Amino acid sequence: MKVEIRVDPARTEPEAILYAPEVTPQLEAVARMLSEGGEERLTVWSERGASFIPLSDILRLYAERQSVLAQTADATYTVRQRLYELEECLAPHRFVRISNSEIVNARKITGMDFSLTGTIRIRLRGGLETYASRRYVSRLRKQFDV
Repeated sequence: MKVEIRVDPARTEPEAILYAPEVTPQLEAVARMLSEGGEERLTVWSERGASFIPLSDILRLYAERQSVLAQTADATYTVRQRLYELEECLAPHRFVRISNSEIVNARKITGMDFSLTGTIRIRLRGGLETYASRRYVSRLRKQFDV
């Protein structure tokens, strides 16, 4: 995505105009973030009720025992959306699907181990390790140019 900033002292507030051949989920996410004036958040649930956490805090989103969970460095929360719904609304350059049951924050990946046959071991911040399924290996190699 091409980004250009022009300074105009006559303006009283910032204005953003996005040009694109078609509307995509990524474009909608950028527009939503700009209009809200801050970072995108995800509604999560815990024993204390609903909370809002910044997407940048999420290490991974995964399915376990008929639930979708969001894991941060500090805690794990329940999410009410399905993984495919989250995948559609999350920015594809920030979050990457690594299996049918898991999406990871690409900015939290600290390393990848390709020594295992057919799979990739992914290391995330905080010492967390997870594995990409064989179906998603080629997609990961392409996205990260490895």
